[in-house]
Amino acid sequence: MPTNVGYEYVIAEKKYLEAKNVEDKLKALDEMLSAVPKHKGTEVLRMQLLQRRTKLKKELERQKKAKKSGRSLGIKKQGFQIVIIGPPNSGKSSLLAKLTNAKPKIAEYPFTTTKPEVGMMDLEGAKIQVVEVPALLPNAGENQAELMSIILNADAIILLFNKEDEREYIKKELDEFGIKKPIIETNQIDQIKKEHILKRFNLIRVYTKEPGEEANLKEPLILKKGATVLDAAKKIHKDFYKNLAYARIWGSSKFPGQRVEKEYVLSDRDTIEFHTK
Repeated sequence: MPTNVGYEYVIAEKKYLEAKNVEDKLKALDEMLSAVPKHKGTEVLRMQLLQRRTKLKKELERQKKAKKSGRSLGIKKQGFQIVIIGPPNSGKSSLLAKLTNAKPKIAEYPFTTTKPEVGMMDLEGAKIQVVEVPALLPNAGENQAELMSIILNADAIILLFNKEDEREYIKKELDEFGIKKPIIETNQIDQIKKEHILKRFNLIRVYTKEPGEEANLKEPLILKKGATVLDAAKKIHKDFYKNLAYARIWGSSKFPGQRVEKEYVLSDRDTIEFHTK
């Protein structure tokens, strides 16, 4: 990135990288284009942004048509979502079956998976949604934009590959589509263990309890490391946090049931009791 693009561009780029869907990506991209100074030093950057905008516009139109016709590969997101991607015959279905309750079709011939396969991974009660995306090919951003949109909406990626050139072209497609996510890259699926997923993606489990009740230790919330009490409240319901007054914490607190404020940073296996206004 040129060093003279300015503060407005940096802010717009941050919005772009954090966008969860194509429409928000486009809005942020337009802000980036507006913020780029028009001189010779930014010609290459402007060209790259315009090419990316063309791809996103095509994908947005395709999504609108698919929605009208009822034909879409969209996946309903449930909590934290990981997508497994890779070229043909890289072990995606085998890994999905290993990590989750899904039973995808597994065969030695390529393109066995023709649509996204979904499974739920259980980590001591913590549920993580895992989606296997059909094999990505060179020019996926152009020819497989619907699959790229699924990846765009996910929280993290596991990239499987057989050869280095496969890894390189898929990373290139992700970059050109503007996808920046936490990623695990490997050509050996045996390296991916359930118990390593939380650590590799910087996730924590947080249990909840009602005042006067026992903690719910069966279905913990999954949060990013560094999450606060307020982040946990938002995870429960988008409006719940508005009435949050304070919380009590068991686990990382100085003493059991310590009263903490909304900005308190949670740790793995904390138990939180919310108190509203």
